[in-house]
Amino acid sequence: MEEFLSFMEEILEAEKGSLRPETTQDEVETWDSLMQLRLIGEVEMKYGIMIPMDEVSKLTTIGDFYRFIA
Repeated sequence: MEEFLSFMEEILEAEKGSLRPETTQDEVETWDSLMQLRLIGEVEMKYGIMIPMDEVSKLTTIGDFYRFIA
């Protein structure tokens, strides 16, 4: 989880140690709709997974993304 949080902090340009699994999109200034698409692409590329399009709207926390790689 720590590696994943660091990865997400890098993409979101968030302060190191500032993200938690329960961090929501509303809590991160840079996490807008365009960033959501970038996060999906970055997570899919790094972890070799596919996030189904019907799940995209459900990805509202860092933990929601993590469940796809766990």
